[in-house]
Amino acid sequence: MRIALISSEFAGLPGSGGIGTYFDHLTRGLVREGCEVEVFSSGSAGDLPERGNVLFHHLGEALPPMFSYRVVEAFRKAHDERPFDVLEFGELKAEGLWVSRSFPEVARVVRLHSPSVILDRYLDFAPSPWERVVSVFNQIRCALGALKRGLPLKPLHLEPFHFPWLAGRDSLEREAASEADTVIVMSEEMRRFAEGHWWIKPEAIRKVPNPLFLDSDKGTKTATNATPKLGFLGRLEPRKGVVELAMALNEVLPEFPEWVVEFAGRSVPSCISGADPAKVVREILGENLKQVRFVNNLPPAAVAEWFSGVDVFAFPSLWDNFPYVILEAMASGKPIAATRTGAVPEMLADTAEIVRPGDVRGLAKALRKLMADADLRVKLGAAARKRFEERFHPDRVMGEILEVYREAIERAKIRR
Repeated sequence: MRIALISSEFAGLPGSGGIGTYFDHLTRGLVREGCEVEVFSSGSAGDLPERGNVLFHHLGEALPPMFSYRVVEAFRKAHDERPFDVLEFGELKAEGLWVSRSFPEVARVVRLHSPSVILDRYLDFAPSPWERVVSVFNQIRCALGALKRGLPLKPLHLEPFHFPWLAGRDSLEREAASEADTVIVMSEEMRRFAEGHWWIKPEAIRKVPNPLFLDSDKGTKTATNATPKLGFLGRLEPRKGVVELAMALNEVLPEFPEWVVEFAGRSVPSCISGADPAKVVREILGENLKQVRFVNNLPPAAVAEWFSGVDVFAFPSLWDNFPYVILEAMASGKPIAATRTGAVPEMLADTAEIVRPGDVRGLAKALRKLMADADLRVKLGAAARKRFEERFHPDRVMGEILEVYREAIERAKIRR
């Protein structure tokens, strides 16, 4: 099976973003399954280590729409030489839309990672009144298109009046998903989004998790460290809930003076105000800062070892779809305090302490419970590791992905 993957994020370090991380692990799995893979990415040659049966096309420009246009020409040359069976790309920025329209004979698979209309809730921009009017027009236009395709209409939520968003980008992403042979979601929340906001046919949607291939088992140590540590791993930005975590730590740390807290990840300043989240977190922590340290960035190769030094993992995100750090914490056998967002409740089931996003008091209570009870930490950590092996083992996940590909190929034949 010849697979084409399109992602501007899959450039440089594969762990630089969730979508890039997904394509990194996906290519590993496809190679293990004997597939031929070609990746159309941004960046320059040498940014990524080559791997067997994977050919990288580095197209330089990562900004839309130039990246999407360059992909079409690069794809054309590769497809003419040896036809592809499947094209997969993410919905974000609809980077593969023009390729899928230019080569309708190739089966199209779109995986919903982080739709712009959801991400826009957490960005600090303010569209003009005209952009809000256009967004309403696009919703109505898409509703009429759904009616034309024979789909039942659902009430319009008119999202632009609830929060700012960019309608044009959402419209392109909607079109990319609606034209796919199969749309992959990772959670019931995203299934509801696909059906209710984009009017995707239910029979075209499949729920399949992301694969995670472990480089080692360094992170599976369950014994308590000499100095117990609570860890956060991820970008320091408002959407990740770092402000809420800092506020919860202010309630908890005075009760646990022997514990240390480590924030591992680069701080991402606001694109408009320029505010530095790491600085904001430091200001909130005040006197408790003496128990906290910051690691500016953590290379992917060091993640497993970092988890081995963590006794409790905190995931306070306000919104995430299918966070890889949760899978990594589960695989490492760590007790987790997390928020009920995206696929997180389905990933963790009853193996963790889960609270509402933004619930500072609930988060503090969950952290306090785990930090005070070593036996509970061991129990939940072992349960999380077992659930990873039973539901998210990469062999099982890759089998599901290949089944989706085969199904998409059959649908493409009917469509042609």
